[in-house]
Amino acid sequence: MPDSVSSEPFHVLAASLGESGFVAHRRLLEGILDGTWTTSTELIGELGAAVLAIRKECKPLSPHQKALVRQCLREVRKAWPGFGWFSWLPFGR
Repeated sequence: MPDSVSSEPFHVLAASLGESGFVAHRRLLEGILDGTWTTSTELIGELGAAVLAIRKECKPLSPHQKALVRQCLREVRKAWPGFGWFSWLPFGR
């Protein structure tokens, strides 16, 4: 049985983004975390997509925020192995 996914790094990342002025991205993460989802894997996939957007769009991220992004993606990969590894490709996000 795979390890359970922790929402803690996503909450910490959202708070950190808000403190750095990335309010829209903070709201995006909070909206996903507070939303209603059909399955937990759907929730985790949405969180992963948001984290990839944060990694791409929020410049510059502090070293602490970069570490949080990596930690969040490790959580996502518990449910979606390999998630985000090829997000740099022009056809993927």
